[in-house]
Amino acid sequence: MMKQPAFTSAYQISAARAAGELKTKTLLRAFVSRLRTVFSDEGVELSATFVGGAYPHVLVCDQADEAVGRVTIDAETGLYVLCELGGHADDVVIVTASDNRLIEEIALHLGDGPLPQAAVDAAVCSLVGQTMEDVERKLILQTLHHCDGDPTHTAFMLGMPLVTLYNKLAVYFSDSAGERQQAAVDMGYGAKRYRL
Repeated sequence: MMKQPAFTSAYQISAARAAGELKTKTLLRAFVSRLRTVFSDEGVELSATFVGGAYPHVLVCDQADEAVGRVTIDAETGLYVLCELGGHADDVVIVTASDNRLIEEIALHLGDGPLPQAAVDAAVCSLVGQTMEDVERKLILQTLHHCDGDPTHTAFMLGMPLVTLYNKLAVYFSDSAGERQQAAVDMGYGAKRYRL
C-alpha cells in the first residue's frame, strides 16, 4: 500500500476548490428554484436570478427589476448570507444554514409584504402552550444538533456569546437538571458527543 505524501499537491487544492465551487453553484441554483416557487405561490413581488462566474450568487430583484438583495454561500462556514443592496449597500441582513429561514427573511425584509402566511402559522402553532424557557432550550439544542455538536458554530447561528451558550448547556446537561437531560435524550440529543 502506497503512503500518502504529507503535503497537499496543487492538483488536490484545485480539485477541492472546484468541488466547493460546484457545490455552491448547485445549492444556489436549487435555491433560486425554491424562491421562484415560493414567490409565485405566496404572491411575493420579487424575482430571483442565479449569477455564475467567479463569485456565484443569487440576485433578488423587485417589480421594477432593480437589484434589492444578494444571496451568497460563505466558503468557510457553508452558511447562506443575505445582503441588502441599494440605500444600505451591502448590509448583511441574515446568516443562516436554513433555506426556509432565508426565504422568510427575503420575503419580510426585501418584499413589500409580510412573511408567507403558511410559514408564520406553522411557526406560531408549534410554540403555543410552551414556556419561553422551553422554547429557548429546544432552539438551542436543535441548533447544536444541526451544527453537529460544534458550540462555536451554534453560538454564531444563535447570535449569542459562546460563554452564554456554555452556561446554558451546562444547565441542560447537568445532573441537577435530570429532567431536562432526559428530555434531551428523548429528543435524540443525548447520544451525540458534543465538544464542550
